[in-house]
Amino acid sequence: MRYPLRTGMTLSVILLLFLAFNLVWVVKLPDLRQDFSQQQTNTLSPAVLHLLTTLESPLDFYYFNSSIPAKKSILKHYAKRVEEKLRAFEHAANGRINLHIIDPTPFSEDAYKAGLYGLRDQPGFFGLIGAREGQTAQRIESFNPENEPLLEYEISHLITQLLHPEPAIVGLLSGLPAGASIEPLVLELHRHFDLLELEPTADHVPSRIKTLMLVHPRGLPEKTLYAIDQFVLGGGKLLMFIDPLDKGGSKTTSSATRLDGLLAGWGVSMPSNKVLVDPTYAPSEHQPATFTLPRQAMNTRDVSSWKLGTVTVSNSGALFSLDKSRAIFTPLLRSSRQSLLIDSDAVGSALPTRGEPHVIAARLEGPAYSAFADGFGGRPPGLQKAAQIHVVVVADTDMLSEPPGESARNANKLFVMNALDNLAAPQALADIRPRAVAGHSLKLLAKRREAAERAYRDQAAELERRLARTEKEWQRLNPDVTALGTESVDTSTQLQALNKERLRLPMELHTLKNTLYAPVQRLERNVKLLVIVPLPALLCLIAWGLFRRRRRRWPVPPSAFY
Repeated sequence: MRYPLRTGMTLSVILLLFLAFNLVWVVKLPDLRQDFSQQQTNTLSPAVLHLLTTLESPLDFYYFNSSIPAKKSILKHYAKRVEEKLRAFEHAANGRINLHIIDPTPFSEDAYKAGLYGLRDQPGFFGLIGAREGQTAQRIESFNPENEPLLEYEISHLITQLLHPEPAIVGLLSGLPAGASIEPLVLELHRHFDLLELEPTADHVPSRIKTLMLVHPRGLPEKTLYAIDQFVLGGGKLLMFIDPLDKGGSKTTSSATRLDGLLAGWGVSMPSNKVLVDPTYAPSEHQPATFTLPRQAMNTRDVSSWKLGTVTVSNSGALFSLDKSRAIFTPLLRSSRQSLLIDSDAVGSALPTRGEPHVIAARLEGPAYSAFADGFGGRPPGLQKAAQIHVVVVADTDMLSEPPGESARNANKLFVMNALDNLAAPQALADIRPRAVAGHSLKLLAKRREAAERAYRDQAAELERRLARTEKEWQRLNPDVTALGTESVDTSTQLQALNKERLRLPMELHTLKNTLYAPVQRLERNVKLLVIVPLPALLCLIAWGLFRRRRRRWPVPPSAFY
């Protein structure tokens, strides 16, 4: 009797000591965390930590996350990761960020406030409001899992807007002919930036301009190209839209040569009078040079793709990185694997069935050299090289003025605004790079999935074109008409053949997809089994071993021998 009592008292004392330790001492212990992820995705980047050191006054973050049953599971998991990231910001800010987590129920006062500040109800709220005393509140109207690599940048951008609410100064220099208007875009730029429009004949860039947007430099004189050359080498940041077609704006042959030299000094080239056609992304086979790039054609780990779904280009060129260049060439927009770079006169003619992806927009960072080694206009040579340039080149100008449809125009504006906003951002924000997504797929599995997707695109392209032609012909021969409750079946030979074709081709596409993705699905299933089964099996074996060991130690009762 004494032994069980002593054991119970000992356990009670241990429990009381454990509770006392948690209540008194745990709060005084340092918060030790270790990030074991491969690319340190669970730790704030040094650039973010540097930004947080610049905080002088406290900020309030109001994180609205509705926990409603209708919310998709992927959003619920992402909401948890966003909350963890916001807590990391709060912890690293050393008291200069106060995080308030709010779960607004429908028709509540919190939901009313979220809607009042412009957060999106989709359904439920999943956004962030940042506030600073004496400043206009800033918001992230909705977090999107597709933008997870940009999550740190997204939150840091909000902080920067609270710290520096004044618009950035941006210059605009256009060499477009008078008939090509980009006025709607210019009005949008005036709303977001302190925009200074320069004359096409400018011989220098004012010193107060640190970021310049350049449109169609083929139409600019040589002295203006020299000013741009010196601006970039002097540390200025440039967003350039260059067209492969002359459009009647080129001043002289020497200007065109200088422009090619300018690009070469930055480590990039673009063939002139060569137009990109893309039958995969083109909505009409009669206009293959006008096509809409989906999100998978973008660099989703670059700020230019932030909140962007599509980009429409027309008569665009292609950019190529020079072999001897030391600058980092980062593609931002790519065409499909069926795209072709052809002479501008050949657009509309028969095209080969196979092509290759081409770069339409790219970010250039790194060493660069001047295209004016001997100076210009009798003046001595200026800056001849730079250790680091910041340039974004887009091989299209029509995207600024001619995309059909309101949604396409808005999407193109967003691409321009993203790129320009990032270039004009304070250095503390510009240094923040997108992060790899935690929990990414195994490399082998990702490669297999990418190979299957590539093979499907290549093999399905012709079937999809045949299906589109068949559907179009079917609609032409069998238009929608007003009919009574019952109608006769058309048994004409041509319609029957078309109907069989339009029903058979989707089945072939489905079979092709299943065939190509079957090895990937088997590998995924095997990986899941390897991840799920071994640990429970190991625990069961350990438990069984302990049970057998204890069983051997149990004394055998005397009655077992009788």
